[in-house]
Amino acid sequence: MNLKFLADLEQLLVERRQNMPEGSYTTKLFQSGPQKILQKVGEETIEYILDAQNADKQKAVYEGADLIYHFMVSLVAQGWSLSDIIAELEKRHKPKGGG
Repeated sequence: MNLKFLADLEQLLVERRQNMPEGSYTTKLFQSGPQKILQKVGEETIEYILDAQNADKQKAVYEGADLIYHFMVSLVAQGWSLSDIIAELEKRHKPKGGG
């Protein structure tokens, strides 16, 4: 598993937000504003759920990738990062101690 890819993708999204290269789908998303981006997150979530319910792995994986991408765009659009999400997950799953 190449989790570094997610960090690299996040950096690319940050760069796209800063530079807004013409013709980029990501640029179009950023220009559309947070509400449209969040709408895309919702659409991709529904598509993933439907394919997962049908146990269609190929389609669910495809839609899951779309979901993660749009989710990451939404984070970057808000000035947030995957590190914020990871920190929350780590906090939730720290051992309670005491044995």
